[in-house]
Amino acid sequence: MTDPSFEKYSSKGLNSEEAFKRLERFGPNELSSQKESFWKLILSVVTEPMLSLLILCGILYAVLGNLEEAGMLSIAVVAVISITIYQNNKSQNALASLKELAPLKARVIRDGKISILPSREVVPDDVIILQEGDRISADGFLIFSLNLNVDESLLTGESVSIPKESKTDSEKNIQNSANTKSLVFAGSTVVAGEGMFQVTATGDSTEIGKIGKELQTISQSSSPLQTEIKRFTIAFSLFAGILCVFLVVGLGLRHGRWLEAFLAGLTFSMAVLPEEIPVVLSVFFSLGAWRISKIGVLTKNLSAIETLGASTVLCVDKTGTLTENNMKVRGLYCEGEFLECNSKLLEIPEKFHSLLEFALLASKKDPYDPMEKAIQDLGVTFLSGTEHIHFDWELKKEYPLSPKLMALSYAWLSRENEDVLFVGAKGAPEAIFDLCHFPQELLNEWEAVVEKYSSRGFRILGVAKSKTKTRGIPDDQHDLSFDFLGLVLLEDPIRESVPTSVLECKRAGIKVVMITGDHAGTAKSIADQIGFDRSETVLGGDELEALSEDELLSRLDHVRIFCRIRPHQKLKIVRCLQRKGETVAMTGDGVNDTLALHAAHIGISMGKRGTDVAREASDLVLLDDNFSSIVKAVMLGRRIYENIQKSVSYIISVHIPIIGMSLLPVLTGDPLYFFPAHVLLLELIIDPACTLVFEGVDAEKHIYASPPRKGKESLISFRNASVSLLRGGLIFLVLVGLSFWGKHEHWSFEKIRSMAFLCLISSNLGMILIHISKDLPFYKVLSGSNSILFWICGSTVLILTLIFQVDLLTHIFGFIRISFADILSSVALGLFVSLIWESKKIKDNS
Repeated sequence: MTDPSFEKYSSKGLNSEEAFKRLERFGPNELSSQKESFWKLILSVVTEPMLSLLILCGILYAVLGNLEEAGMLSIAVVAVISITIYQNNKSQNALASLKELAPLKARVIRDGKISILPSREVVPDDVIILQEGDRISADGFLIFSLNLNVDESLLTGESVSIPKESKTDSEKNIQNSANTKSLVFAGSTVVAGEGMFQVTATGDSTEIGKIGKELQTISQSSSPLQTEIKRFTIAFSLFAGILCVFLVVGLGLRHGRWLEAFLAGLTFSMAVLPEEIPVVLSVFFSLGAWRISKIGVLTKNLSAIETLGASTVLCVDKTGTLTENNMKVRGLYCEGEFLECNSKLLEIPEKFHSLLEFALLASKKDPYDPMEKAIQDLGVTFLSGTEHIHFDWELKKEYPLSPKLMALSYAWLSRENEDVLFVGAKGAPEAIFDLCHFPQELLNEWEAVVEKYSSRGFRILGVAKSKTKTRGIPDDQHDLSFDFLGLVLLEDPIRESVPTSVLECKRAGIKVVMITGDHAGTAKSIADQIGFDRSETVLGGDELEALSEDELLSRLDHVRIFCRIRPHQKLKIVRCLQRKGETVAMTGDGVNDTLALHAAHIGISMGKRGTDVAREASDLVLLDDNFSSIVKAVMLGRRIYENIQKSVSYIISVHIPIIGMSLLPVLTGDPLYFFPAHVLLLELIIDPACTLVFEGVDAEKHIYASPPRKGKESLISFRNASVSLLRGGLIFLVLVGLSFWGKHEHWSFEKIRSMAFLCLISSNLGMILIHISKDLPFYKVLSGSNSILFWICGSTVLILTLIFQVDLLTHIFGFIRISFADILSSVALGLFVSLIWESKKIKDNS
């Protein structure tokens, strides 16, 4: 500690006895967490309707001796349980990451001396010493500061460090202090300078602790698809159970053959229970996560893949997401001329050399501050090898920032002249103007220049130079005679891919909302650069705080830029958007984004620059921090959802004739048309088709320009269900017609069963083809990517050939050998009744 009057502050520290009592009263300086019982979690997962259905179907298949199908469903059960447990632990992981932000040690004044203690032992009213590079261990107010700058970007989202100043004696406590510059917060980092602060809050009572506590109270609702599938599963299971009982009782009473009746009931249950749907979701989401990972996005929550495609609003955190979170010098201004510093800059004209030279002299040799780093990068790049670089000079005196003058100066001794010190000064333009004693007319001119470039979002530093004798150096930089050199303009540049990605979002009907802790001018400038409409209005954090949720809801249609936003306000914005019916995706990388990331339908964090807290609270992680990956992921999400729709539509269509033929014997008194073995054979086609075939279907062109689906839009909408029922119903009617035709022609029932089954198999394959594309005929979309379909068709032909050629198999399935003409007619009839639906697509594309 360099302050000469350390004794003045040491008396403010606690003694060990007081500290021990406070530690017992307030607890350790760490975040608390809650943990749910493992077995209670397992029970809650197993009682989910979808999982119960999978378990029931697995038992049925095991009873029937199909251990392969039972094994596959068992694997699906284990996978679903594992994924759900992982997701339920996500909040606990986020809290654990919050704990990791706490420093391990703190310099505390105890018993009148400096002690290095574990940060968990810090208590309220402790006095903590801060130095450059320290991470702050608790919340408090400054009692001493010297050129102190703190990076609070984790909490506020601001990309630039914040100057801090100690509290005045008249400010009694933190609650009554309006001077936020005197407050420091746990988790922040000291960028420059040093100071002392008195602790006011520890553990859960700190600002970062409050985020942790609120994180525990936020619950994520099930995705629309999960909710819908749950309702669908319960309804179908009840329907299957009731009709199964009806079928068993009806057949048993009619024929008195209760074993056959029970067999018919099992067959019907297998036909009705939609066990493929949970498997479809598991396969689509797992393979979808793999596909999305190939574009640089890690999926932590599999259900987010489905929700991603429905995103209507993308809330974007500016710092580190739209921008690089890396300050750069974007321009130099002197003598009425502006020099743009971009990738095209090859050299810096001579007139700007002195400006850059003294900007370097007004910075540390090994800077920690991001703006000083940016100035040094530019100077080293363009002035190396010239007389304007002075890394060998010796720093003799430092004039720090002060509340009264937001400028700092460094006095350097050159190697050539030991009698003169060269002084470089930089700081807020108005402070540098003051040091240079500008007359009012000149002051007005330069203030206009500053206003012009500030409105474009630049952060501006004024630069001046002076020199003084080695002996008799003034104690106040105001006593030096400064010459004004010009302005250095800095900004956190946007990522190159962002404007294109924002345009793609607009085309896809996704609203992009910017949420930042920065000033309105900076936010507007970024919005212009990335392609926001100039008509978009801005809402500040103070104004937002005064609005009720209902008032904010009424403003959301017109506001796309939120500036000076605090963490709890981000959460308020997300919740209001959700109340408005929007499906919200939220991007972020800091602790300040954690609550909103967790509450949003889809939380997207940054993989490289993001904190562990943000990554644990999110559903998706951008591994390369590439904003354009979000848009690609959204399009993949749309593709996955549409392919799930195709798969479910196919499942409904192919189950209708199976259900109908299972019920027909009750109505007609005929023997059973199909046995469990027939249904199991059909499942060998249905299962890989509804999962692997449809999952591999490429995205159709309309998804890139279509608006997002509505939040209330059903996967199994009335229209889709009606079309599926109609398609399946037509196949059932054809099978009934075939049965009656066979009776009319006096065919044996085994022949009727054989031809009906071949017709059903071929119609099933036809259903796969017509569901591959909504817009194009199947022959225009079949390609190498559909190789699994060719394997299914080939395997089906091989299995059927074996069944009809091997007498034992023919007998087991209740078939007889039929003529080649009968086989062709059955297959042709089945394909025709399916492919008839392709006629409209052919007509539309002719």
